[in-house]
Amino acid sequence: MAKKKLTFEDGMQQLEETVRALEQGQMPLEESLKAFEKAMALQKSLKEILDDGDRRIRVLTESGERELEGEAVE
Repeated sequence: MAKKKLTFEDGMQQLEETVRALEQGQMPLEESLKAFEKAMALQKSLKEILDDGDRRIRVLTESGERELEGEAVE
């Protein structure tokens, strides 16, 4: 079965829940370490999603600017 692609919103929710659980300080050490590893992996995935969005916006903006520069002004 294919793994569902992580959305930014779902990832943020998971990260917030994980951080909240860590902040409570009620987990055993090994479970805390696993939660921390999960939080770091989520943070990396979310950064990649944001970086991709930034790249896409830059491409769209740059191509939009080039088209505008080539238009005749009336």
